[in-house]
Amino acid sequence: MSDTDTSPAGSDGLWRWLIGGLLAGTAILGLLIAAYAVGYHRGKDKRPAAAVATTTAGPTTTTAARTTPTGLGPVTPTPALVARGKQLFTSNSCSGCHSLTGAKGAGPALDGLAGNTATLDNGQTVTADDAYLERAITDPDAQIAKGFQRGIMSGAIASLGLANKADDVRALVAYIKAQK
Repeated sequence: MSDTDTSPAGSDGLWRWLIGGLLAGTAILGLLIAAYAVGYHRGKDKRPAAAVATTTAGPTTTTAARTTPTGLGPVTPTPALVARGKQLFTSNSCSGCHSLTGAKGAGPALDGLAGNTATLDNGQTVTADDAYLERAITDPDAQIAKGFQRGIMSGAIASLGLANKADDVRALVAYIKAQK
């Protein structure tokens, strides 16, 4: 036989190799999809939102709990607190998802948010008061802004431990309130 043999017996090995490769690739792809599905379902936040609904004649409105998770209370944006918030906003890469210019990102734009109403993914509206802002920072999946996905911010900030850093949360709230 020569090196250029094109007989059916010579191509039979090539076909077996191609089909074997396709089957192996399919099996690997199936395992990757299964692993993703398991990880996705494990990471889903199954806690219900703890917003308090208020019934009105118009659209449904909710307000954040009056007692905030870290008990910050009202935050007054002093120059020092705003500067600290800006430093945290920059060092924690918040600007990677949140715009201060109104531009769309992976997270809601923060300019002009404080004190105004925001629409949630369930159609309710909330006032972005200090309690709402704090909760959005410490428990970002509690209330999701319309057009954004659950789990993105909570996954991005999990390592920061902001729920246990009241001073940092206070500074971030002050910085957001300063964005007019």
